[in-house]
Amino acid sequence: MSQKVAVLGAGVMGSGIAAHLANAGYTVELLDLKAEWSAGALDKTKKSKPASFMSDRFARQVRTGSFDENMDRIASCSWVVEAVTEELSIKQTLFEKVVPHLSPTAVLTSNTSGIPLQKLTEKLPADVKKRFFITHFFNPARYMKLLEVVPGPDTDPAAVAKFVTLAETRLGKGVVMAKDTVNFIANRIGVHGMMLTLHKTLELGYTVAEVDAITGPAMGRPSSATYNTADLVGLDTLAHVAQNCLDNLPNDEDRALFQVPAIVKTLIAEKRIGRKAGAGFYKKEGADILALDLATGAYAKAPKPDFESVKKAKREEDVAKKIGILLTAEDRAGAFVRAVLLRSLAYAANRLGEIADDVRSVDDAMRWGFNWDLGPFELWQAIGMGKVIELMQTEGIPVPQVALSAAKAGGFYTAATGEPGRPSPLQRAKASGKILEKNLSTKVLDLGDGVLGLDFSTKMNALDDTVVKGLQKALDLMESSDSWKGLVVSNDASNFSVGANLMLIMMGIMQKNWASVETMSKEFQDTFTRMRKSSKPVVVAPYNMALGGGAEICLGADKIRAHAELYMGLVEVGVGLIPGAGGTLELLKRRLENIPLRNDITFDRMPFIQDTFMSIGMAKVCTSAFEARDAGYLRATDGITFNRENLVADAKADVIALASTGYAPPRDADYLILPGRNGAAVIEAGLYAMQLGGAISAHDRLIGGKLARVLTGGDTDGRTAVTEQQVLDLEREAFLSLAGEPKTLERIQHMLNSGKPLRN
Repeated sequence: MSQKVAVLGAGVMGSGIAAHLANAGYTVELLDLKAEWSAGALDKTKKSKPASFMSDRFARQVRTGSFDENMDRIASCSWVVEAVTEELSIKQTLFEKVVPHLSPTAVLTSNTSGIPLQKLTEKLPADVKKRFFITHFFNPARYMKLLEVVPGPDTDPAAVAKFVTLAETRLGKGVVMAKDTVNFIANRIGVHGMMLTLHKTLELGYTVAEVDAITGPAMGRPSSATYNTADLVGLDTLAHVAQNCLDNLPNDEDRALFQVPAIVKTLIAEKRIGRKAGAGFYKKEGADILALDLATGAYAKAPKPDFESVKKAKREEDVAKKIGILLTAEDRAGAFVRAVLLRSLAYAANRLGEIADDVRSVDDAMRWGFNWDLGPFELWQAIGMGKVIELMQTEGIPVPQVALSAAKAGGFYTAATGEPGRPSPLQRAKASGKILEKNLSTKVLDLGDGVLGLDFSTKMNALDDTVVKGLQKALDLMESSDSWKGLVVSNDASNFSVGANLMLIMMGIMQKNWASVETMSKEFQDTFTRMRKSSKPVVVAPYNMALGGGAEICLGADKIRAHAELYMGLVEVGVGLIPGAGGTLELLKRRLENIPLRNDITFDRMPFIQDTFMSIGMAKVCTSAFEARDAGYLRATDGITFNRENLVADAKADVIALASTGYAPPRDADYLILPGRNGAAVIEAGLYAMQLGGAISAHDRLIGGKLARVLTGGDTDGRTAVTEQQVLDLEREAFLSLAGEPKTLERIQHMLNSGKPLRN
């Protein structure tokens, strides 16, 4: 496939797809009816929040134009994706313009969310039909993992297989093969569930706030729950998808549920269609969030719902157990969950063979497209096949025959069909019992092919002494035998690591046990240094949040294999500290190692030192792996993986590659020729001015001064390189000094209590 693709249609969806294709390294032609429309859409996409582009630089890879004047550009594209308005006649007219310019080997796809493929291809030449299929992205294209692929009877299976491999590896998508049915898989099941919930809310007399309290995390669903999700999607969009089902599913047993209730029609008519309009089921007034009264259509500040079963479910970490609590609860929350969830599970089972041939495709679609913790069949089996069937019978819900047959066979997933989900090498090693060492928070695993894995798991994956000891044990084992090639450090939680365990630090401060605080810092420093200097390669594979100590363990590795969606930063100033596990040293090294004449004592290093100071001092967080590379957290030699499911496997391949090419540990930096007190004075002068201007507090200035001393090398003469250990000692000294400040304790306590930084 060539490195050039085209997106036809520059609306929200089309421009988002174009941005993500640019993220993946493609040159993109973004065309619309008018060139100014596509240009305006690109400008808007550059400013979108959350960001559509993983780096501002990537917008330069998108060229805009119009259908009439620039369609000839698609001749050099290997993939053309149509993303115009959901009207068949408009799409067919556009295809007539596309075909004369389409390369004879290019794939043509449609991003339709519900128009049958058979209708889309009615007027296409036979040779184009072979290269045509539906590629239904979910919005926003960068962040939503699901990509539904719908081939037609004339589609070349080889073309689809090639595309699926590309979509999974290069675009990072989770691909499910859907059938050419109304709204495909995720929207069919998901919108059925939302419409069922809406109708039951009205029928049973619940409030919007009550339902969102029930149908969010307590049910293994996103925190936006039902009505916040509807506002995010847009009530007009929800109604359009529901109407599509109502119009085109005459034999659906739940067809009546797709009838849009009168209150929703009223909201749409009054343009109260959700977040994009400022009002929907919720409305923000000042600092207050008001909820819609479904009976009157007015907004009011709703009292916070108080369901004992919901509180109990939230305390349970296992998804199936928490939902089991709700299903058997005797309060209003339990009654509502039984009314909606059991019928939703039955509906999903009745769709097998119609929208997809296997349960895995449906489960994947709902996890990736609607962010459910478990898909319907995974959930059914996890709760218990017999238990769910019994509850359905009690509620008078007909049990699908496919579920009865699955129950007799041992479940929807069996040893023959495989376990649900797509386990990573870490998960497979744990499941197969390849655990070589373990403590309360870590497991040292045999990943196969002579590669060890360290999996750590604490609350929010915060780093503590048990994680450090587990890493030490993994290094001991790796170095004990020539049979081990190296080590991968990663895990399978929501975030790689949000930092060091603040509770432990706070306890040491409150007890004035300064020896324990310093010991913790030194043990982290020494362990991460040992990891970097080990005789065999260590690769750390972070994803999502890698903050504070989570970033520092990455910086201590020989190589980082990052997921593209990486949010990395040294954020310790938010709790009144500076990095205390080697992060200051490592980021400084990365900023200085590639400067021209790095060992020349006459070269001015202050701009690079000040840049490092701003990154740490402002607690800047990179919002993608590419931004992390631009900021110096990742080196050019570090890898970026788009599909998180491949992350550990790619990190393992990195270890093998490093080991096979004569790996040697890196030498200590000999280029840390730092300016000493003169350099620190320059930074401190800037801090003083910022304090006078009210931009920072006195405590911010104190932290900044301590950080400046570390980055400028302390009392060095500015002509002799300082050692890595000298910088580490300065870092630890500053960390310990700041830990003794009362305002630092206030910041730590505020972060632990609220989850937000305090600027005191």
